[in-house]
Amino acid sequence: MLADSFAGLLRVAVTAIGLGALAGCASNGEGTFSPVAEQTSQPQAGTLAPTSGSSAPTAANGGDYRIMPDDILQIVVYQAPDFNRDAQVDATGNIALPLLGGVPVAGRTVRDVEAEITRRLKAKYMQNPQVSVSVKDAVGLRVTVEGAVTKPGVVPVRGGVTLLSILAESGGFTDTADKSRILIVRNTEKGRAVARFDATAIAAGTVQDPPVFGGDTIVVDDSMARTAWKDMLSSLGVAGLATTLAVH
Repeated sequence: MLADSFAGLLRVAVTAIGLGALAGCASNGEGTFSPVAEQTSQPQAGTLAPTSGSSAPTAANGGDYRIMPDDILQIVVYQAPDFNRDAQVDATGNIALPLLGGVPVAGRTVRDVEAEITRRLKAKYMQNPQVSVSVKDAVGLRVTVEGAVTKPGVVPVRGGVTLLSILAESGGFTDTADKSRILIVRNTEKGRAVARFDATAIAAGTVQDPPVFGGDTIVVDDSMARTAWKDMLSSLGVAGLATTLAVH
């Protein structure tokens, strides 16, 4: 009798979960993320353009790193301590400095910014200014991972990295992850873009493992059916009951 009751519970649960999943699909269509590029075979060039002003992640104070909004720059002007400060790049790509006002820095290297500040100081205030600029905190050297991974959060990146390598750094998938629905959200020169990838296809070698750039956000979808099934078993204590029946 106990086994029959357990089987009945399972049938009811499966039916309820199936209906819930269908309802979710009907109310939350693919247009939720817009625009979305569906990757079903080899990705087309430009499916998800590189981050604006960036190539592969590199050292923040190297010659190639392009400064991004929300980066924090450390400004030092030797023999002029009133200019020394940490300046955060605002949403328009500028930093605010005393006497100089707004200085555009987004998309530039630290050497470019040093030259610009030097030029402005020399034009009005100092004969031979010595300026040093460094990146104290670089948004472009971080990738944010959210959703159904073991360790969601911020992953520091250096050099060329790919989607699967970042997911591995995040501890891999949880047992409720939908590996076929992984989103990469990226700010490009044409605005915010989103593309969907299938980790199973990538691991099988049928689809290219896409490069990931600093500033990207990766979201791993959580399977509605798997999550509901796991929660139901936990709330009913069925998982323990199933183990007991299997032993006896």
